[in-house]
Amino acid sequence: MSLAVVFLDGDYEEADYYVRWARAADLLVAADGGAGFLAAAGLVPHLLVGDFDSLEEAAVRDVGRRGARVVRHPVRKDQTDGELAVAEALSAGARDVVLAGALGALDHVLGQLALLARTEAGGVPARLVAPCLTVRVLPVPRAVTLSAPPGTRVSLSPLGGDAVVTLEGLDYPLERGLLPGETCLGLGNAVATVGDVPGRRGGASRGGARVEVHEGRVALLVASGAESFSELCLPRAAGSGP
Repeated sequence: MSLAVVFLDGDYEEADYYVRWARAADLLVAADGGAGFLAAAGLVPHLLVGDFDSLEEAAVRDVGRRGARVVRHPVRKDQTDGELAVAEALSAGARDVVLAGALGALDHVLGQLALLARTEAGGVPARLVAPCLTVRVLPVPRAVTLSAPPGTRVSLSPLGGDAVVTLEGLDYPLERGLLPGETCLGLGNAVATVGDVPGRRGGASRGGARVEVHEGRVALLVASGAESFSELCLPRAAGSGP
C-alpha cells in the first residue's frame, strides 16, 4: 500500500507526532505553507503543490533545489491547495491518504471533510490526523473496526442528511439506528469496556468497536492520534516500547 501524507498550512501542535507521519510516508506532499513545517523539521517533500501565497518564493526555490518536484498553480483558482495536493497524490498512485496540519481555520477544516469524503468515495481510505484526533468520512456502504482502547471518545456526525448506522462495542450501541442530520445524537459516545455493553454480537470485543454505515454518510471522529481503523498504524516514537 502506498501511503501519501499531505502537509497542509494548518496547526502543528506536537512536532514529533507529525514528523513520525512524515517519515512513514511513501509519498510526502506539501501543500503551499505546509512546506514551512517540514522545512523547520529538516524534511524535504517529494512534491510541493500550491499557488504559494503562504510560502515565500525563496522558500519555494529552496525546496525545489533540495529535490522536490514543484507544481505551481495560479492564485485565482477554483480548488484549494489541499485539493490540488491530494489530486497529485492520487495521480501518483496513493492508496491511503493522510492529511496533516488540517486543523486551524474553521472554513478550511470544513473543506477538509469534503476532501476526505471525495477521496473515500473514490475508493481510497483518507483520514485527517492530529495528536488527539483522527477523522474519517465514511460513505455507504462502509464498515470499520477501531483500534482505540476502552474509554476513547468517539463521535459520529451525519453529513448532507440523515444516516443509518450500526455501532458495536460502544457505550451507546445501535443496530441500523437513525442518526438524523439535524441533531447531535451521534456525539459523545465512547469505546466500551469489554463485556459491559450488550450488542448484536454480545458487546464490545477485544477486536475493537465497529462502525458500519448503511445509509447516508458520516464523519467519524476518534479522540486518538493513533487510531488505525485496523488498517494503518502510526509508527511509534523512538523509545516508546513495544
